[in-house]
Amino acid sequence: MRDDFSSRIQHFAGALATLLPAPLSAPLRAAQTELRRSLHLAFRLATLHRRVVVLEPFQQATEGCLALRLPEGVRWGRPLSIPLPPSLADSGWRDGRPRPITVMPQRRASANVWFLHHGRQALCLRLDLSGTVELLRYRPLLRAWTTC
Repeated sequence: MRDDFSSRIQHFAGALATLLPAPLSAPLRAAQTELRRSLHLAFRLATLHRRVVVLEPFQQATEGCLALRLPEGVRWGRPLSIPLPPSLADSGWRDGRPRPITVMPQRRASANVWFLHHGRQALCLRLDLSGTVELLRYRPLLRAWTTC
């Protein structure tokens, strides 16, 4: 019952967030752009070269491996003060510590969840096995996750 109420509050806050737009902090906006560009490039390279491409944080770029660089002040992981998105509550993804994303030529990818945060704002990148990407942001004033 508590989870159902929490889910309804998140849904209501998400609807309210669409009516009350608020900009992302500049570093998170840059990180969001970098995430989207890097994923697009990884899928494009995998398709063009018909090879697996790995998108990996903390590494140097090498053949078949793209490195992801974050703007200064943006950190990996989900702070404990920020709740999980409702869609991830029972999924087993807790901390969002980044694991490498493997992109395959048929627009498939290893399922993964990455969290980034800057101050009280956060982003959640969710990638499923079919290569579908969902990017969410945490709105601290509403205490809700919304679609970017």
